[in-house]
Amino acid sequence: MAILFVTWAAQYMPTLCALASPCPAPDVRIAPALLFGGLMLVPMGILVLTTAAGRSNGWVRAVAYVMLVGLALVGLAAVMFSGGFTIPFV
Repeated sequence: MAILFVTWAAQYMPTLCALASPCPAPDVRIAPALLFGGLMLVPMGILVLTTAAGRSNGWVRAVAYVMLVGLALVGLAAVMFSGGFTIPFV
């Protein structure tokens, strides 16, 4: 829950945009941040439930950790690219 609050609070911080492209609207990054933040709750819930159950389902936890890290990286990229960040192709 804290990650959603921090992501929401960061939307109102001033950002620097690339000189080659205009700055997008301030609310452009909210949708991908909330989407991927919400999707990260699923593997986190799986980790909490498997820990509370006490069973040693190692593969379930491994898949949940991979999903959690993957969603964090993809979500960060989605927020950055929607905010005007680009990778120049040579």
